[in-house]
Amino acid sequence: MVNYYNHQQTVKESIIGFMRQKGYSRSTFAKLTNIPRPSIDQLLLQGGGNIDTSTYNAYILQINRRFNFAENDLLKVTPKPNLFPSPPAQTERTVLAQEALDGLEQILDVFSMYYKK
Repeated sequence: MVNYYNHQQTVKESIIGFMRQKGYSRSTFAKLTNIPRPSIDQLLLQGGGNIDTSTYNAYILQINRRFNFAENDLLKVTPKPNLFPSPPAQTERTVLAQEALDGLEQILDVFSMYYKK
């Protein structure tokens, strides 16, 4: 059996990547795994340093069982996707795009005249 406690950073990054891929919040993940939310926070935010070795390993095994992970799946970090879009190939706006932006600017001008704080 793997001692996940010795691989806390890798396990943490793998779980965070999985949660982002699935769109799970920490609360949702806690409910799905039946692990208390404060413990999920310790696993993911603090790296599990405040959890003893046996409890940490038990939590990771619980996550593995819930999501049908193999024993070493959480020991492999998948590369993070590039969330920043590539710069546009052309920087000039088309006539149609410029007209649309001008129209939006006019709408915002009218809105700002009537909007009261």
